[in-house]
Amino acid sequence: MLKVFNNKQIKSLKPLFISLSLFLITGVFTGFIGATMFSVIIFTLKKFNYKLEFFLTSFLLTYFLANNFSGPLAYNGNLRFSILALTLIIVYQTKIKKLNLAWYTLPFVTISLIITLLFSTLGYDAILRSIAYFFVAYAIFKLINILYIKHSNVSIILFLLLFGFILLNSALLINPNYYLSGRFMGLTGNPNGLGMLLVFIFAIIDLLKQRGELKGFSKKTHLTNTIIIILLILASGSRTALASLVFYLVANNIVTNKKLIIPYSILSIIGVTIIYTINIQDVLSLIGSNIELRLDTLETASGRTIVWKVAWIEIYENLWYGQGFMYDNFFIKDYADKYIGMNRERHWAGIWSSYLSLLLNVGLVGLIAFAWMLFKFYQKAKLKPTAVIYIITILLIGITESWMAASMNPFTPLLFLYFAIQNQPLKKTINYK
Repeated sequence: MLKVFNNKQIKSLKPLFISLSLFLITGVFTGFIGATMFSVIIFTLKKFNYKLEFFLTSFLLTYFLANNFSGPLAYNGNLRFSILALTLIIVYQTKIKKLNLAWYTLPFVTISLIITLLFSTLGYDAILRSIAYFFVAYAIFKLINILYIKHSNVSIILFLLLFGFILLNSALLINPNYYLSGRFMGLTGNPNGLGMLLVFIFAIIDLLKQRGELKGFSKKTHLTNTIIIILLILASGSRTALASLVFYLVANNIVTNKKLIIPYSILSIIGVTIIYTINIQDVLSLIGSNIELRLDTLETASGRTIVWKVAWIEIYENLWYGQGFMYDNFFIKDYADKYIGMNRERHWAGIWSSYLSLLLNVGLVGLIAFAWMLFKFYQKAKLKPTAVIYIITILLIGITESWMAASMNPFTPLLFLYFAIQNQPLKKTINYK
């Protein structure tokens, strides 16, 4: 099925994926210390030709798995800090003249740092998390710049890593140990996190295809990849991820084929009419979708709207500047401890909105700086129509998930990875619709 690569390319990448496999095995059996030591050994090897590629793939994989708080993969939560440090050292040692788009994060990072220093009571952790935004961006953008200048097989490596991650998760669908309250969480340790991650991954694979960097990536392969991701998202029960992916697919089809504008417009009108005239919960329950999509909690977005009302009251107290990084989680936990009690529902565990989290943390000033950062990324993109669709897609995810307010999650590195690829010179673009 996958003619994206040839046997020669596979053989040449063997040392990389053998070392990545050993890295994972070492981590599972020896934990954070063993995995860190293995990474240091790779770092010190002078004759290992895939050092940069190793740190790119291990960086992404570690962040993908970092939300596992228990079990054999829990070590990744701490490992991401040592991997980030080693990656920063190795990219800093490599001098190139290409602009690093990480500099566009500095207004947001600077504002966040100043606000945190002035108003936060959460100590060094909050300060370090605000600075980490720039460090993660610098590492990803420079790694990709170096690897494209080096003319390595970076596109193939990324595809193998991302698609391999998708296939590995799909193989775990039959294992009940990877479910949480009936929802599939896969290797990420979180059902919503898995759904969101799959949308980010899909967009990067699609971008590589549109740039013509995955030779032999056929319609069949694209369709297979899409179906697997949709099935995994349905199994995760992430409604936000499903809606965002549907938007991306529809918008991308319209952009690449203008003839589809009228048919999709008609379907949208019909869809809206059905939603307002038919009890959608009864229909989906009839076909057995109620478990996956949790239709009984749609009205309150699984309790999120209750939390949002509380968050807005606090936001108005410090609308312009917020209270510093990580204040969103501190505030809602403190509120729940005082007014809800220890025996409380899951929705009191977070703010569940990137926009509300940013307003709580860095206020309107910080939110504007974040929007400016995205705009500058867009300006540097080579495929601007696709970039617009991507930005809207991730903004949709931000409505019900607070991923934008942190840099050490699995999603922010993929945001930087997407625009790092978008910033590279185009060789050939492919319209596979």
